[in-house]
Amino acid sequence: MKTVLIGCGAIAGNHLTALSELPGVEIAGLCDVIPERAEAARAEFAPNAKVFTDYRKMLDEIKPDVVHIATPHHLHCEMACDALSRGIGVFLEKPVCITENEIERLIQAEAESTGKICVCFQNRFNPAALAVKELAEKCGGVSSARASVTWNRDAEYYLSSDWRGKADKEGGGVLINQAIHELDLLIGFCGDPVEVSAKTANHRHAGEIEVEDTAELLVSFDTGATAFFTATTAFGYDAPNFLELLCKNGRRVTLLGEKVYLDGVPYPYDVPDKLSSPGKECWGAGHIRLIRRFYDTLASGSPTPVTLASASVPVRVLLAAYRSSDRNAPVKIR
Repeated sequence: MKTVLIGCGAIAGNHLTALSELPGVEIAGLCDVIPERAEAARAEFAPNAKVFTDYRKMLDEIKPDVVHIATPHHLHCEMACDALSRGIGVFLEKPVCITENEIERLIQAEAESTGKICVCFQNRFNPAALAVKELAEKCGGVSSARASVTWNRDAEYYLSSDWRGKADKEGGGVLINQAIHELDLLIGFCGDPVEVSAKTANHRHAGEIEVEDTAELLVSFDTGATAFFTATTAFGYDAPNFLELLCKNGRRVTLLGEKVYLDGVPYPYDVPDKLSSPGKECWGAGHIRLIRRFYDTLASGSPTPVTLASASVPVRVLLAAYRSSDRNAPVKIR
């Protein structure tokens, strides 16, 4: 099976590490607008890959079975649609895109293609997250929840790229970039979101970036559950993410990084595959687990492990949150 990758920046190493360990998968092409980055990725992971600066040329020349897209947010929709129009499967970094119109365009493109999209919400497959989900179900489901993401991004981080901190390219700030994984988990535990009331602010980088560095959301779900969610990149370091579920039987299930607690007591859970993270520790090893599952589904013809439909939900929530903050009013979620 031939695969290619577009975007050889920081997160690409997670994809290429997983791909280089998959039997029967050939990394045939690497594309980046900065060719030196693609050359460096080739030297480390795929010495037989061909390097490109034009992704369409790469798709047409190599005719891969799968393309991994790890580019800035505003490029996701166009690149994924170009691949789908050629019948190529897509493994797409989060977020799927940055507007409601782009979501609908992707849905249409996938419906008309023989290729399918899998979105990189790898934290769904972390053993700790799976243990929390199982515990919550055993405790009757969720009545209320809270979660927080407190990370650090300094001015240098935003200056290191021409898309970070730009509303039309990043689509937002901490919500759509750093916090979307935790928001996705929260939704998976609580149900289908129906309404959000939110506030966003720029506390640390006013005048430096166009988007928020801090956000707070109150989300209501079709199950009757409510969740309070906070996120910021104004903290001193990338602290472990925190999530707590108050279950319908009164018990509390807590996730702190990779630690799980039941009513405040450490809860042991199985880790079937002890993997080390190929990138930042806060990213975890979920990329490897998810990419392996995705390629298994390609071989079996079963649905992708993270479908476009499910991956679009947190994007719809955060886009509604931005509207809510602008309007100073709750907003219904499609």
